[in-house]
Amino acid sequence: MSADLMTFGYFEHVVLVLGWVVNNAIWGMLNESMVAALPFVALVLREWYQARREGEDEGNKGLLTLNRIEAGFYAMILIYGFCTAPIMSVNFQTGEYDQTHFQQCGTTVYDSTGGTGAGMSAQIPLWWAAVHAVSHGATNAAVASLPCKPAYQHVAQKLDETVVKDPKLRYQLNEFQQWCFGMARTKLLRDSDGNSVPPDVTLDVDWIGSSYFLNTPGYYDSLYADKPTQGFPYDANRDAGRSSTGPGQRGYPTCKEWWETSGVGLRSRLMDQVDADTQSALSTVFGTSSAEDAALRRVLKGNPRPSRKPGYGSTFADEGLSGWVARLANDAAGFVGMGAAAAAAAPAKAIMVDALPMVQWLTLMAMIMALPFILVFSGYSWKVTGLVTFIMFGTVFMTFWWQLAAWLDNNLTEILYGADMEGWLAGIGNSKEKSIRWFVSFSMYLVLPALWMGMLGWAGYKGGDAASKAINGGQGEAKSAGGKGGEAATKHVTKGKL
Repeated sequence: MSADLMTFGYFEHVVLVLGWVVNNAIWGMLNESMVAALPFVALVLREWYQARREGEDEGNKGLLTLNRIEAGFYAMILIYGFCTAPIMSVNFQTGEYDQTHFQQCGTTVYDSTGGTGAGMSAQIPLWWAAVHAVSHGATNAAVASLPCKPAYQHVAQKLDETVVKDPKLRYQLNEFQQWCFGMARTKLLRDSDGNSVPPDVTLDVDWIGSSYFLNTPGYYDSLYADKPTQGFPYDANRDAGRSSTGPGQRGYPTCKEWWETSGVGLRSRLMDQVDADTQSALSTVFGTSSAEDAALRRVLKGNPRPSRKPGYGSTFADEGLSGWVARLANDAAGFVGMGAAAAAAAPAKAIMVDALPMVQWLTLMAMIMALPFILVFSGYSWKVTGLVTFIMFGTVFMTFWWQLAAWLDNNLTEILYGADMEGWLAGIGNSKEKSIRWFVSFSMYLVLPALWMGMLGWAGYKGGDAASKAINGGQGEAKSAGGKGGEAATKHVTKGKL
């Protein structure tokens, strides 16, 4: 007899197989050493001792004791047969996912796995196979009930993990920052004549792919690379009179060409550094070209370029020492306003979200390994079995609470940023909103499962206690029946005379 059981991923698949392999080995050891039989011996001794303590007022002591032992034995043998004896070969399989739904929601799924895993095979008791099936089925149903929501956090995390690996691209980005972006900012500050720059322009001109610099005459269309650049051939109208160039050689692209040209431009090459799955999710979740700019802005924030020395093309030279110090102080104040703890919470939360499912399945593996000891040392207790059943169900169902936390996190992001989701993606935003979102989402991943396990532990204790009381009630009926039987036998023998 075999049990085909579902898992949520390959990691769970492997650790659960390992857990049941060790469980089988421990149970075999307890059986062979006769330790598994000790609770039955303890039952007989306990009932004999109880009968001796009750004195001669309970009628036929032998029949009463036998009835008690019989009732307890039936209860224990059920636990022994259904909860400890591994009688089914287990075969774990991952579930089948609807790829269309996956594309709509922009989420990831595990690859299909099956079989025994790492060459190991195991067996499982009937009761725990049923618990596994019910808990995973209930979790799947609960997760499927959550409305489909774009995976904003997943896209942002993938962009944060993107690394610009091409050294030539990194070098050209640094050159672009110096000869295009730096000089364009210098010109903007000079042209403002002390007037404040509009807020929307201020945010836009804070990165090298600024649409203001690209589309406003006199900025990127009038600035050039400082040396001949690969991928941009000589253009007589543009490069005539420039050194180190000529027909058939590299030319001097304008900053606008350097950034925008398809295939060889910095924007296109930088976008190629983002893996295809993340690009697909980005287009699914946001679906606009401006969202790509926001994504590139986030990638560039995670891949800082070497700082420029103060001088030509640097905003330091334009602002002067006092302006540079003031800007540095403002940046520091902004960071303090966000809070050091909130700043640390973002990467910590990403690590925690990835680690929690692993901890979940390792915890379940440890529980499975300890099951033989727990059930034997509890004397095949119904109360303990009920409690462990609820805890195992609750541990598996924590997957739903983490999915709910992720869903709420995405909704919270949408609520706080609304129409400015691209600004959120680029890392622009109110530091107070960032702090609120980080701390609330961080707490949801911890508080919701903690409340769930606390409530379920109480319910499991009560459920196991009710089962134990039912068994004890049966033993009480046996005691009553035995007492009445003993009285009837005594009266028959003595004819009612004492």
